Amino acid sequence: MNTKASLRLLVAMTFGSIGLISCGVDPTVTETGTPVAQVSNKITGSVQEWKVNVSATKAEAGEVIFAMANYGSIKHEFLVTKTSYEPGKIPLGADDRFDEEDKGISVIDEISEWDVNEAKVLTVKLEVGTYELLCNIAGHYGNGMHTTFTVS
Repeated sequence: MNTKASLRLLVAMTFGSIGLISCGVDPTVTETGTPVAQVSNKITGSVQEWKVNVSATKAEAGEVIFAMANYGSIKHEFLVTKTSYEPGKIPLGADDRFDEEDKGISVIDEISEWDVNEAKVLTVKLEVGTYELLCNIAGHYGNGMHTTFTVS
């Protein structure tokens, strides 16, 4: 994909996500809470108290684009991490966050804290493996704000 096509895709995903925020509907999950798509490298999703929703939980190795909206009532962040810990079991410190420099954790990239009703786009290159998509603001991960993401 050339640079202009990539830029058009990112703009379309960003504005599409912003439009979804105004509708108040999360298209990334069905009524039963399961992801809409099985495998995709173009992910839409949302963060809110206390969950991370994504349109697919699997991607192919290579470039993965996350267009994420904050549907919560407070600021959140979105981290793509690769870890040797079991999903949901990253040890938390006294500040109710995990140490992002821990040897068992690799933060691939992140969208830093962002405001409610705002959308952001994150593009990462991912290798084969299991990742956790999460928020590491104090108390958020411990309250279940994470989901497993697999790259094959």
